[in-house]
Amino acid sequence: MAALGGGAALIVHILAGASLRFALVVAVALLAGASLMVWRRADLEQRRRLTRLAKVGLVSGLVATLVYDLVRTVLSRFDTSPYDPFEALRAFGSAIAGPSASDTAVLAAGTAFHLFNGVAFGVAFCLLFRRGGVLRGMAWGAVLEVFQLTLYPGWLDIRAYQEFAQISALSHLAYGATLGWSARTGIDRIGTLEQGDSRVLTTN
Repeated sequence: MAALGGGAALIVHILAGASLRFALVVAVALLAGASLMVWRRADLEQRRRLTRLAKVGLVSGLVATLVYDLVRTVLSRFDTSPYDPFEALRAFGSAIAGPSASDTAVLAAGTAFHLFNGVAFGVAFCLLFRRGGVLRGMAWGAVLEVFQLTLYPGWLDIRAYQEFAQISALSHLAYGATLGWSARTGIDRIGTLEQGDSRVLTTN
């Protein structure tokens, strides 16, 4: 649940105008507390599985985010409109680092927040959909796309809406497909490990 903290904080920032830094701290703290309660109630085997799923989500989310950015970069090269698919990074960075921060600090903060969200959504996907799969991943990407299409145009004052929607939709589908495939591969490996652990326990 804590994995969704970044997304929750961004929604609060956009809709309510709250400080993104403050909203991020509060959202992550609240969701982390809820996650801790679930963890304490879980038995040893459940904790092992949650840990393995989280690790798969970390790797899968990072790979999917890199693919997402690659697709956005390639598509923007063929787009003649003034729309910049990476404008959100500067908006993230300015909201986190502050308006007086240097361009380097703004870009670093925005990129870090972007990567955090991409990886966190990967972890959330693996914990919520424990079988993974490309179709589930693409559906997850479509859900993220709906939120972005709903919130970003007004927040970033996007004028080239059609170009934004096309690039965003294709990028999120690529993110979801990559996430789903990578998660399924990792989750299948978890199943193999668990079968091996079961055999060892049975033998002992």
